[in-house]
Amino acid sequence: MKIELLSPHDVAAVLQIEQQANLYPWQQSAFLSSFADSYFSYKLLDNSGSIVGFYIAQLILEQLELFNICVAQAEQGKGYGRILLQHFLQEGAARGASEVFLEVRSSNLAAIALYQRYGFTKTGLRKGYYVSSSGKEDALLMSCIL
Repeated sequence: MKIELLSPHDVAAVLQIEQQANLYPWQQSAFLSSFADSYFSYKLLDNSGSIVGFYIAQLILEQLELFNICVAQAEQGKGYGRILLQHFLQEGAARGASEVFLEVRSSNLAAIALYQRYGFTKTGLRKGYYVSSSGKEDALLMSCIL
């Protein structure tokens, strides 16, 4: 496995991963807008060089935010999310972050458990933030100190 910076040339591949893994995926425009100066994004490659996961993050001063982390549906459950999250936290710390923030669907129990293993705690709730098949779903706000 190898982790490399994500580039605009990777957007088609990560968009496909996002669309297969999420019922309500990001749009291409959201990915393209995440190459501004304060953002940093990485991709996880398998041994053949195919992208199996990615994350999109932003650092403003010492505050780090995880906007998107996704593993290809066929590759989930293999620890790749953990690898990406560890890299995200290490990269953020190396860039000077001291606080980390994220939001997650309240129904995404696997992601919540992963975040908690890395020291994230619930700090808030956004009622009805996400679109869901049953209408709206809450977003849990989580944070940790590096």
